[in-house]
Amino acid sequence: MFKGSLKKFKSGNPKIVSIKAYKVLDSRGEWTIKTSVVLSDGSIGVSVIPNGASKGMREAKYLPNPEAIQNINTTLNNALKEHDPYDQQAIDSLMLDLDSSEFKSELGGNSMIAVSLAVARASALSQKIELFQYIANLYGRTDKKFSLPVPVFNILNGGKHAQNNLSFQEFMVIPALNLPFEKAYEVGVDVYSSLKGILGHEHINTGVGDEGGFAPSGFTTEKALSYIKQAVGKKYQVGKDVFFGMDVAAESFWKDGKYVISEENLSLTHTQLADYYGELVKKFELIYIEDPFFEEDLQGWEEFYKIYSKKVMVVGDDLVVTNPKYLQKVLNPKMINAVIVKPNQVGTLTETLEFVKQAKTAGLTVCVSHRSGDCAEDTFIADLAVGVGAEFMKSGAPARGERVAKYNRLLDIYHLLN
Repeated sequence: MFKGSLKKFKSGNPKIVSIKAYKVLDSRGEWTIKTSVVLSDGSIGVSVIPNGASKGMREAKYLPNPEAIQNINTTLNNALKEHDPYDQQAIDSLMLDLDSSEFKSELGGNSMIAVSLAVARASALSQKIELFQYIANLYGRTDKKFSLPVPVFNILNGGKHAQNNLSFQEFMVIPALNLPFEKAYEVGVDVYSSLKGILGHEHINTGVGDEGGFAPSGFTTEKALSYIKQAVGKKYQVGKDVFFGMDVAAESFWKDGKYVISEENLSLTHTQLADYYGELVKKFELIYIEDPFFEEDLQGWEEFYKIYSKKVMVVGDDLVVTNPKYLQKVLNPKMINAVIVKPNQVGTLTETLEFVKQAKTAGLTVCVSHRSGDCAEDTFIADLAVGVGAEFMKSGAPARGERVAKYNRLLDIYHLLN
């Protein structure tokens, strides 16, 4: 990471004129931050920062909105005014110099990522290029053969994302990897619609959770997957056209050294939980399991990876929190073969891009992700996924405006590239 004093703007480049933040509502009806960065050429970059219900212990600190907004409107505005917005690394480095705390608890990770992303968007507008192209340039891509990530649709919600009894947080469908994005999107919509019809026909509540997936009560993990399998079978074939994934978010049911799956009256060791996953992999064509263990249960991660990494994507989210420092700690011995990328977990775009570079260098699959409290106005993650060449992107179900906005942005890019 570059450290040192921030250079003033280069001759011919615009400069940052002002940075302003204020509160807006997210998809959960909670206050979050909207930030505008104004450049001297009239370009205005805007970001709206999401917030997760399920958070890793080492994520960048999310400060209360009044404090975060004040930090943006005073400290960061004063520090970054008159500087070159095109030098993203230097902008982010100055913010890191201003907050030297381990988890960005002084300025707030939400304050810093709000400014970082708004600066990037303003710079892309200023240069009259698409945001994904600008991100690709920052990332250092020399090829311009952009491809779309495979969409990962969370169509049934549990855990902290729903008011039901399911311990596991997300039950997902993944279209076949060789499909054009437009067709993959259609597959997700078809399966979601079929599941709604099946649930409705059986008079099961079709209310949705935070991420747009259905949130029925009285289900077990197997029952949830069985209903999704039935929905897929209406038009497609499991294991050929559509595959299954889960975000377990195991830290949410880790209690006193055991994994307590209350809806099934189970209290499991990590070895027993690994066997439980193994049965699901066999039965339901699972190819993706995210956060299968508590982030401190490294033995569980390591043992599971040794057995199942050839069969499924073992995906680290809370384990690595989009932070290059924590990624290095789970590569030797190796515990994952895929990572989640959420910019607000780490606090700057530069650190996010460095994390992706390190992940790809290590041969890991990359999945760019939304947060459960999100906003339809901000589709940055779609451009990020395309810009860095991520293999997957998840933004919840193909329903609810804040979820669909990201998928629709990918569809826009798909048509732009074709």
